[in-house]
Amino acid sequence: MNTSEIEKVLRNAPRPLPPAGLKERLEAVPRRRRGDESCLWGRRDSGTSTSRVERGASAWLARWWPALAPAAASLACAAVLTVQQKEIRDLKAALQAAPPAVPAQESRPAAGEQVANPARDAAGSSIPEEAEIARLKALTDKLTTDVSRLEKIAAENEHLRKQLASGATATLTPEETRALEDARARAMAIQCVNNMKQLGLAARIWAVDHEDTTPASLLQMTNEMSTPKILFCPADTDRQAAANWSSFTSANCSYEYLAPSASDLEPTRVMFRCPIHGSLGLCDGSVQMGVGKTHPEWLIQRDGKLYLQPSNP
Repeated sequence: MNTSEIEKVLRNAPRPLPPAGLKERLEAVPRRRRGDESCLWGRRDSGTSTSRVERGASAWLARWWPALAPAAASLACAAVLTVQQKEIRDLKAALQAAPPAVPAQESRPAAGEQVANPARDAAGSSIPEEAEIARLKALTDKLTTDVSRLEKIAAENEHLRKQLASGATATLTPEETRALEDARARAMAIQCVNNMKQLGLAARIWAVDHEDTTPASLLQMTNEMSTPKILFCPADTDRQAAANWSSFTSANCSYEYLAPSASDLEPTRVMFRCPIHGSLGLCDGSVQMGVGKTHPEWLIQRDGKLYLQPSNP
């Protein structure tokens, strides 16, 4: 089928009839719209007209608020900035108009001039200042007395030190000489006990890291001993203390080490013994001062080991 035939078919197509009264209804629509518009503009007080105006205003706001909101925020910021700039200009003007501050110079009273005290002048009394001066004078006198007393004691100590250094004991009575020797021996014995306590502590520290067993020799625990001087008894006149571990030998040790590779299960076993004072250092870390000389019967030998067993513990 060609184009002309298609056009012919379309021209001969049936035409439907319009419904009855369609023309009158279409002509009546513009008249009703014009009547509504006259009601909208002519009668403002009607409820229908008011609702239509409100719907129109809300539609206008809904359409333009994205543009009006930023504009309002910008206007508010501009107003705040304007006010701040005005305040800054006012402050600058006030600072420029104010006179320059003159730094107050510290005035020192001349010799013999008394410093003015406003609080004291207002009260009309200088009793607190006089009390403070009296207190300072008393404190100065006390300090002067203490210094004089200390200087006197220092001079006496220096004099005694020179006498002892020069061996001038002829001025001492036999009782004083004997008391001095006893005090010196007592101090040496106490120093010996202190040395043995440090040795016992070093052995126990070494045993903690080696399965609770004491070292086989003293040189194995040199890291636990602060100095080789603790192995020297101050009353030992046949030996000398070593200055350091590199120069230490058995000739610098005054104490007997009697418990090599010992266990901590034998607390009463003798570990160290001082042949001069008779002090004993046990495996539990305690030191018995002079027991080896005062109570030799308390020392018991078992299986080649020396134990301390007091008869009346």
